[in-house]
Amino acid sequence: MLTIVIPAYNHEHYVIEGLEAACSVDLPGTEIIIIDDGSTDATRLKIEQFLQEKAPSNVTFLVKENCGVVSSLALGLERAKTEFIYFVASDDILCFKGIAACIQQLEKHPAAMFCIGGGVSFNSDDPEVSTPIYGELHERFFSMSASSRASALYLNYPQPILLQSTVFRRAALKEVGGWDSRIVLDDYSMFIKMFTKFPSLGHDFLYAPVQIVVKYRQHGTNAYKNVSRQFFMIKQMLDFLAPAEIYSKALGKVLAMHFLGAVRLGRFNDGLSLFKGVSIGAKAYFVYYLVSYVSSYAGRVLNNLARRVFG
Repeated sequence: MLTIVIPAYNHEHYVIEGLEAACSVDLPGTEIIIIDDGSTDATRLKIEQFLQEKAPSNVTFLVKENCGVVSSLALGLERAKTEFIYFVASDDILCFKGIAACIQQLEKHPAAMFCIGGGVSFNSDDPEVSTPIYGELHERFFSMSASSRASALYLNYPQPILLQSTVFRRAALKEVGGWDSRIVLDDYSMFIKMFTKFPSLGHDFLYAPVQIVVKYRQHGTNAYKNVSRQFFMIKQMLDFLAPAEIYSKALGKVLAMHFLGAVRLGRFNDGLSLFKGVSIGAKAYFVYYLVSYVSSYAGRVLNNLARRVFG
């Protein structure tokens, strides 16, 4: 019925908690594939010790050279044989009831190719405090018509949309060609393919935010905190996937967002480095969006100041 794929890399402090959660999934025919992507810490050793002590019969452990998470996802998809497939990072914690609920919904809607469930994010330093991952922006995005979402995929994409909150039909991932080995970004690139091929909420895909599928861990090593790396990952994806007529506008907007992010972190030089290899057209849109963001921020500051002064 279900294959759970766990890409693992340098998560020695978290991987066993995630693996234990996966082993708790009580659905007929559940298979677990955990893939170590050449970890340099004790991740591999801890997985091997867990498997030796617990001896779960449905776990396959694969070890490969470090090639990135996309290669692990592709390998997991290649090895999976079940109708449904679920991917979860080795530092996150899946929630069995949410996964089971999403599968149940997919079984009720045989035309639907994937079900996006809910999730919560938490910080390792304070695990009792959690925040919903999805909100009003996601609701609007998922409810868009196919034509409206075609441009929104690149201009108004609500970050994040997580693989680890989603149960897929394996056939759907195969139909869109799986992951492109040239693209580093895993979640965003796949959802562009999925929403393009299967665009209709309630028919092609389902959204069940009340079903908590994952607890998404935030900690010091999360990639999103590296502004420069995150920008160039998105740029690379846009280079391959964005339609020509929208490419410059999309890249200019992403550039403005990440430039301001670097400035807010006090890393102005990092912000300047983002312009490397960016076209003149994208830079023009960068100016447009930068002015828009700064004006919007200034307007909010003045509005709050007025409220304080005049009540």
